[in-house]
Amino acid sequence: MSIKHHKRLLSVENFSFGYDSDKDHILKNLSFTIHQQETILLIGPSGSGKSSLSLCLNGLYPEGIEGNARGDIFYNGTALSHFKKGEINQEIGVVFQDPESQFCMVTVENELAFTLENIKTPREEMSGKIDDILHAVGLTEEKHRPIHELSGGKKQKVALASVLLLNPKLLILDEPTANLDPASRFELIELIYSLKKERKFSLFIIEHQLDDYLHMVDRVIALSRNGNILLEGTPEDVFYNEADLLKAEGVHLPRIVETVLDLHDGKVDETNRPLSETSLVAWMDATGETMIPSRKNSPPSDQRANELGEVLSLNHVSLARGKQSILKEMNLSLSSGELIAIVGKNGAGKSTLLQGMSGLLKPKSGSRLLLNKKYEAWSEREMRQVMGYVFQNPEHQLITDTVYDELAFGMKLNGVDQDQIEHNVTRLLQRFHLTAHKWSNPFALSGGQKRRLSVATMLAETPRVLLFDEPTFGQDAQTTAELMNMIQTFQHQGTAIVFVTHDMDLVDAYCERVYVVGDGTVVFNGQPDELWERPDIVQEAKLRLPFRVRINQLLENTKQQGAERAHANIH
Repeated sequence: MSIKHHKRLLSVENFSFGYDSDKDHILKNLSFTIHQQETILLIGPSGSGKSSLSLCLNGLYPEGIEGNARGDIFYNGTALSHFKKGEINQEIGVVFQDPESQFCMVTVENELAFTLENIKTPREEMSGKIDDILHAVGLTEEKHRPIHELSGGKKQKVALASVLLLNPKLLILDEPTANLDPASRFELIELIYSLKKERKFSLFIIEHQLDDYLHMVDRVIALSRNGNILLEGTPEDVFYNEADLLKAEGVHLPRIVETVLDLHDGKVDETNRPLSETSLVAWMDATGETMIPSRKNSPPSDQRANELGEVLSLNHVSLARGKQSILKEMNLSLSSGELIAIVGKNGAGKSTLLQGMSGLLKPKSGSRLLLNKKYEAWSEREMRQVMGYVFQNPEHQLITDTVYDELAFGMKLNGVDQDQIEHNVTRLLQRFHLTAHKWSNPFALSGGQKRRLSVATMLAETPRVLLFDEPTFGQDAQTTAELMNMIQTFQHQGTAIVFVTHDMDLVDAYCERVYVVGDGTVVFNGQPDELWERPDIVQEAKLRLPFRVRINQLLENTKQQGAERAHANIH
């Protein structure tokens, strides 16, 4: 879609922004425009200032915090600073990663009514507007439901509906699907695409997982680690022509692009650069390419891993929160050096299961063994020395005032001498790209940096069991690869590792075994390749086949159809 003739909607001119606590601006001399009906994808490594920029674009920053800015942002030719408080937010809406941070009311209807009251909508018009927007986002049946009872995907639809009631001309999406199961993620992206075509607003998308957005993107802007604009152009030009530069900066390439470049050693015909799965398969068929091979990493070969056997088990364990039963009669075992995933739809109880394994949540019934000893026989301190747990929300495990102290805390508790602490902390700061933030307050870090810090605190020593709740959430390509390499290093040393994830590509590439949680119990326990052959379970658990498997199935179907047509022509 060409947007070059559309009117300029928003202009950013020589704009820089920083928090008062920062020595330097995190966004530096940015200049770009957004046109009416244009869709822009903003990419960049974790900590490059993407989320901060989104909040500057709709006027929340620097006014809402202790921040400082230079340069200008204009909306329809008027500087944002000239708008009355709250006025620009009706024109430029934002949907965040965590929808619950946007809710003020208990029920869906009341939340939407609250939005309409804020823009002084006559009461007699409210019911019709609420019904219309609920129909548009597919939530008509949830009108009277308490928001806290909804799945993650439906909560995000409520947040989207609330913003769309304002009829914004520009919609900013800050990783709105990051917390969703794979099927809900795809559904929300398709919904946004449909609503954009219908309502003709501009889109400004911040994302790490890019493939599902490519078909709707007009232009890509890439930020560097330093907060400058690194690249700007069409998706084809940015991803195909500048792949090496993006990878050096730690930015995820779309898997479609990565596949083409890998198959042709980085050399691609300028006239045929696929940006969708169907066009990729057509390209592979036309060029005679075969299936994408599995990238499964080999299981641990360390002799120690084979000798230690089972390290953790749950036997007929039932877990609840308050009076609400979540999981019943769970059976699970974990062996030394094993890497397993726990997957399932939003609200299935994955995080609850992980907390039960960690010892933080006591079961209603059943027994648990850690290193052949009942959980009840472990002291809290002893258990934490052999088992690490990384929370879904990294802020839940931050307890000190500086990044340094956060990393050193556990070592000090375990009596490690100061010289060794200094050495270990320096190494962790370097490995997790946090050296520049050594003395920063952990709560002032970006979402991706907080996640890296929370993981680093668990990797300070070598535990026997590591439990991760979404370990790669919010991470750029480089940090994801480095994190998984570190996890594998621990695995090869005999550490048993479990992670909850929505990333089926991660499961496909790294895991020996996968548990699917649904209907309050384990509905599947086996190898990932066995799961991909069970479409009934994949669909029910709101999973999505990994990219490699989807493409191979599409390619096989295409080749089979071609063979059938050729056979029909002969006869």
